[in-house]
Amino acid sequence: METPEHLFASRFLQGVRGLIELQNLKIERLPKWVTHAHVEIGKVNNSNVFMFEDSLGDKDEILFLGEFCSDLQFFLRLPEYLVRGFSLPLKKKGTMGMGVVVGEFEKDGKAIIRIVTQNTALTDAGYIPYHMPMSWTNIMIELKPSESVLAIRFIPFALYIHDRDLAADFEDFWNRACKNIQDLLLTLHNSKAGDYYEQLAERRRVFLLNKEHGVVVFGKYGEDEIKELSQVRDYLRKEYDAHLLVELPEHPSMSLEEKVKFWASASRFCVWVDKGVPSGHLVEYPHLKYSGTVVALLMLEQGASTSMIEDESTNFPYIKIFRFKTTPLEVIDVAVAWAESFIVKRLQKPSKSRQQPWRMAL
Repeated sequence: METPEHLFASRFLQGVRGLIELQNLKIERLPKWVTHAHVEIGKVNNSNVFMFEDSLGDKDEILFLGEFCSDLQFFLRLPEYLVRGFSLPLKKKGTMGMGVVVGEFEKDGKAIIRIVTQNTALTDAGYIPYHMPMSWTNIMIELKPSESVLAIRFIPFALYIHDRDLAADFEDFWNRACKNIQDLLLTLHNSKAGDYYEQLAERRRVFLLNKEHGVVVFGKYGEDEIKELSQVRDYLRKEYDAHLLVELPEHPSMSLEEKVKFWASASRFCVWVDKGVPSGHLVEYPHLKYSGTVVALLMLEQGASTSMIEDESTNFPYIKIFRFKTTPLEVIDVAVAWAESFIVKRLQKPSKSRQQPWRMAL
């Protein structure tokens, strides 16, 4: 059976999603919690604090964490203390259905509320007879009573709801607060915050696209060799988004090792061409070998640039050698078929790591 707090959070999220659909807002320009929320609820005497964050999964999670001595203890997970004051008073009455505070969202950082005294509350929630519904959006709370920061937390969205409003019909609250929430969604959608959310969504989309379709081609970059590597790349482009390593972007701070590991790990698989001529491309191989990335090694029948590669590849099941007589195009179809088969088996194989909390739902 759902508690009043769980029911309120659930209906609030339904209402927000209804407004987004009604206003035809672009979901990529809004925070992820509006679609999949992790909600934590804390009770402070006669007030209830709801914290809305992005869910790490693909569904809502609503947790009641119990009673707290103050909203600051709830937000920052501080040990219990005797509250001796507060920083910000909540409105006790007003014409607005819900108070709204939105932090500035600039490139150089987020709005910060810095608490410099200990044993205090952020607001007087829970210590006054009644307060209006109140919301915080994109606010960083920092407890810094001295030179060192004791605790800090970013608040994507938080609601303060008095017991009186929690016990009343939800429709009464929604009718009062709907316009404020609608204006808040529009503000986020049409502001720099919306630009930021859209960039995050685009980063995720590009990563998934690259992991599904990206292939990196490695090999010697001499004048003659790069023509052959380009043929391999172009052949792969019939089905994949293939690039030579040298074509892919890099940050000035990145080493060769970092670039190899970054793009190899972000790609579906890699193709490494070796025509038996030692060169700088041999430096790339050790970075590939330990990355765990699926690698098809295309080699001349006469042998590799170094026998070490032939010997070591047998110890890594995600690496396989394919030999050709004249051109790597002779074996590329077989190599691609093996790579795809290995990836499918890897996805189907039960793995403890797939159940780890660091994995997010895709």
